Amino acid sequence: MTQLGSPSTQSGPSDDGRQAVRGSRLARRCRALAWVAGGAALLAIGGLIGSSFVKSPQQIAADTAAPPPTVTTAKVVSQVLTSSVQMRGVVYPATQYDVYPSAPESDAAASGTGSPAGGSAAGGGSTGPVYISRLDVTAGKTISNGEQLAEIDGEPLFALAGRVPAWRDMTPGESGPDVAELQKALASPGYYQGGDTPGYFGTATQDAVSLYYEHLGYTPPATGGVPMADVIFLPSVPAKVIAVNGAQGQQPGQPFLEIAARGSLALTGELPPAYAAQVKPGLKVKIFDEVTGIHAAGTITDVGTATTITPTGAIVNVGGGSASVGSAGSTGSASTGTAGSTNSGSAANSSGGAANAGATPFIPLAVQPSKPLPAALNGENVLVTVETGQTEGPVLTVPVAAIVTTGSGTSYVTVAGAHGKQTQVPVTPGISENGYVQVTPVIAGKLAAGDSVVVTG
Repeated sequence: MTQLGSPSTQSGPSDDGRQAVRGSRLARRCRALAWVAGGAALLAIGGLIGSSFVKSPQQIAADTAAPPPTVTTAKVVSQVLTSSVQMRGVVYPATQYDVYPSAPESDAAASGTGSPAGGSAAGGGSTGPVYISRLDVTAGKTISNGEQLAEIDGEPLFALAGRVPAWRDMTPGESGPDVAELQKALASPGYYQGGDTPGYFGTATQDAVSLYYEHLGYTPPATGGVPMADVIFLPSVPAKVIAVNGAQGQQPGQPFLEIAARGSLALTGELPPAYAAQVKPGLKVKIFDEVTGIHAAGTITDVGTATTITPTGAIVNVGGGSASVGSAGSTGSASTGTAGSTNSGSAANSSGGAANAGATPFIPLAVQPSKPLPAALNGENVLVTVETGQTEGPVLTVPVAAIVTTGSGTSYVTVAGAHGKQTQVPVTPGISENGYVQVTPVIAGKLAAGDSVVVTG
């Protein structure tokens, strides 16, 4: 029953339909709002990402511009500098003795004396052909006073210390400087005990000669003396055999032996002519051999004139056959003199070398070693460094690349200061060594050790 004035509370099927429609619309609206919000978020994120790839022209120019230039600097160093010139040099014997043996007079007379079975006859050596019957030395061997070198036609050939060449047969009763040096040479190994007047060939000297020959294994010469063909006198012993030209059973070469005196190695530097103005006598020299590792020092004694001739030392011809060799000129060099008579032993001196066709000219520098050069340097081509100048105490130095020279010839260095400030300081360059150059600031105090200078290149 329904009261009057009261609204009806009963609903029908139509009301439920309307509520369902309203709920569906609300859900669609919510989904639409969600899609809009998601799209907005995606657009915002895309904008942020895109903005990182999009640059203004100014930003692009800044990013692609070259980096600011860097400045390479080096410190100003206070040190002593020594300028130098390097060249090659040749080491060779200052004095070389070429031995030319001769046949004994007994050979020319078809005599059987002079062999181990008998003594040699008096008289000078013959110029006839001779043969090597025994060889006692080889190239590189060091020989001393009284040492036998070879046997020529059955007779010994030995070396004795002495400056006077053997120019005659020394026999009892004779006197002279050659006899005096014979006595001295035989006294050194103990054969001569004195007893004769110095320089006189008396009984004591004859006894010493006999003892010496017997020690070598030979019968003393019948004359009691020393035949010229048996001995060569060398001013300096020990000496070194440079070359042996001949073998047992052969005729000796010309020369037979080449001997370098002890401590007589010489050095000649081969200076390129372009550096001639920088080198003068008295300058110090450093010597280095790359093969042996030997270091040495010396002083320039002479500066020659440009040449292509290979330097060699003085050659002294010794032995009984040297007189005929010197007169015939068979050594290929000029003979400048002899000692003694011309039909006996001589000391024919020669020097010089052979010109090299097509060779580059050089200026020969005569170098006096500070001490005798080691024998191992004989024949070596060595590095020679001439010290052409040296600063008087420490000086300011900079790398070569730090100096700028203008077209007018003035030079300056650029000092790098604080906060990138650069200042050009005019300087006067001096000598250079190992990439450094001496510099003196034109205005005193404008440059000091420890300053940083700009290095170019």
